[in-house]
Amino acid sequence: MTEHADRPETPRTETLSRREALRALGWTVASVPLVSTLACGGSGGSDDDAGFGTDSGSGSDASEGVDASSDDASTPTGWATGGTASIVDADAYPDPFVAGSSACALTCQATIGPCHTTSPERADVSDGWDGLPVRLALKVVDESCTPIENAIVEIWHTNYRGIYSGRISTMCNSDEEDRAAAYFRGYVRTDAEGRVDFDTVFPGWYSGRCVHIHFRIQMGSYDGADSASSTLVSQLFFPDELVRSIFAGEPLYDGYGTPDTFLGDDNVVGGEEDPSPYVCDVARMSDGVMLASKTIVILSSSGSLCTMSGAGGGGMPPR
Repeated sequence: MTEHADRPETPRTETLSRREALRALGWTVASVPLVSTLACGGSGGSDDDAGFGTDSGSGSDASEGVDASSDDASTPTGWATGGTASIVDADAYPDPFVAGSSACALTCQATIGPCHTTSPERADVSDGWDGLPVRLALKVVDESCTPIENAIVEIWHTNYRGIYSGRISTMCNSDEEDRAAAYFRGYVRTDAEGRVDFDTVFPGWYSGRCVHIHFRIQMGSYDGADSASSTLVSQLFFPDELVRSIFAGEPLYDGYGTPDTFLGDDNVVGGEEDPSPYVCDVARMSDGVMLASKTIVILSSSGSLCTMSGAGGGGMPPR
């Protein structure tokens, strides 16, 4: 663990100002370069159907429903702590994509947002930050569900405090240490099965947005510019009840209160009648690590584009 694990857990005043600015701007979907996506495979969940209490269905004993108990877990709720240093047995985790899919449902692009910047090439994006450890498994396929090899998948999200790293808009961060850092940013290329795995931690939240992870897919060479040609720019989310439970009882997270925005009123995904195409499938491994997964399907040729239907933001966090 690096020194980041010991950084203050109390939100700074400028953090709240940044959150208010993000909420006020709305940051509803902006146009992005010629992109359309599909997601196939398992579904996520909404407030009424959380969808996170099941394992990944491989028959392995490495996973369990997140409502189950675990003798090896580090917290009363069963989730591990300690950031990505706690992901020590990932080879034993079940394959969340083993069932495959014969049908793919069209999903849509989302805004790249104001907090993107160039990412380093790496699978562990944490830079040693503490938090609930997450193995994020993504599979990229085309509209016939054929795996796409050698696609670049880039992700970025906040630390557990709801702060982004990098020299980006000051509404995203204003502390020089955060601006000089690159935590929770990275990209890797898909393997022959179209899969990538990132090691990270569960993100924090800020006003007007539910907990989310940004991602972008490119072909060819990586280009970190916001305006770079991309096959896909979109976002991933988590089941509402899972988010509530983490911010109610997990170390580090429980000091930040209940998020003010969930799937139904998020300003990016909130207008969707069914948010499940954007919601990660989640299982708790026997070591307490969260395995979050999603299949992403990109069009192999030009086609009609769609965007998520935003529904407006929330208020200031109760802090």
